[in-house]
Amino acid sequence: MSAAPPDIAKCLVMIETKLAWGDSVHWQKKDFELLSEKIFDSTGVLLSASTLKRVWGKTKYEGGPSLSTLDALAKFAGFENWRSFAAAAQAIPTARIQPVKRRPFNQKWAWMLAALIVAITGFALFRKPVKKIRFQHLAFSNEPVTTGLPNTVVFHYDASGSNADSVFIQQSWDRRRRYKVDKRLHEYTSTYYIPGYYKAKLILNDSVVREQDVFIASQGWMTMVENDQVPVYLRQKNVLETEPLAITEEELIAKKIDPATVPITSITKVDKTISTASDHFLMELALQNTCGQAAGVCRMSAVTLMGTDGMINLPVCAAGCTGEIALYLNKQKIDGRTHNLSGFGVDFSKEAVLSCQTGEGRISIRVNNRLAYSGPFESIGRIVGVKIAFKGTGILKRFALKD
Repeated sequence: MSAAPPDIAKCLVMIETKLAWGDSVHWQKKDFELLSEKIFDSTGVLLSASTLKRVWGKTKYEGGPSLSTLDALAKFAGFENWRSFAAAAQAIPTARIQPVKRRPFNQKWAWMLAALIVAITGFALFRKPVKKIRFQHLAFSNEPVTTGLPNTVVFHYDASGSNADSVFIQQSWDRRRRYKVDKRLHEYTSTYYIPGYYKAKLILNDSVVREQDVFIASQGWMTMVENDQVPVYLRQKNVLETEPLAITEEELIAKKIDPATVPITSITKVDKTISTASDHFLMELALQNTCGQAAGVCRMSAVTLMGTDGMINLPVCAAGCTGEIALYLNKQKIDGRTHNLSGFGVDFSKEAVLSCQTGEGRISIRVNNRLAYSGPFESIGRIVGVKIAFKGTGILKRFALKD
């Protein structure tokens, strides 16, 4: 779909008015990253900071934004989709006016025109004013109390010099892990159950004002069943060489977990010794989803590479289910419903070999030695961890990561 630039400009102005961040001419990278989070929280659609910068004219945009991007922007502005926004934005007809015989004033058309104008500008006129956050002597830091898992992290904060009504600490990108803290106090503890590299956030009202890296190491390879609250730890192994690392149904039953529920299991290693640059690396592994339960027919699996500035999530599944998966490259989402990800479909009656390589701003992903995806890539910093997740049971047979 091609959209008239004036319509896009109107939508961007409405978003800027809603945010009340000042003139977008002065917006920096962090502002677009925060806007990406806000759009995702509001619409469930992930638009990367780089995409938003192109839409706002900060970087060159070849061909203009896609319909999915326009839909997400329109939803964030308060409309059902881009079509409904465009209709409202063009409320005043632009067709050539023909001479007509003078008629009495028609009150019906006046009311209709007024309603259309309100549809575009009403929210800006009647919305509650946004409180501008002010602060001084702001502090935010953290320290884990031990090694291994689970691990409690003590957050030290000071927001007493701000005018914020509410102060929150968020464990990671997940808004469900956001907790309100007392503005008058200076310490808050939070327990981490799953190894990873997290970006904790200090939030005043609805504005992220500070971020802190939280590194939770696994001390070798860990296998676990991931529940919503507290995972069930299975085993730990220091090295993975010739012997595969497997999660079996017998092991689940021994932990009183019914395999028929097809739980999410994972094999994870988060270790500072990994520390591989993401802009030029090669990863190779062999895995097999061994789920034999009817509810796990798609055998959904995924490999996540955790970086200091983002993550890569590579899906693998049964060949007939690739329309249900998505590939994540940092903040870029490539959805199997709108992109051909058939290369990530495999026959799990045998092992699947997955490789991922980056260099010169691009990434190439191969599945069983066939190219599944190739495209531009934005660095995720240094890779510090890997997680292989299965819907059901599975085996990690080999793993290698190198510069």
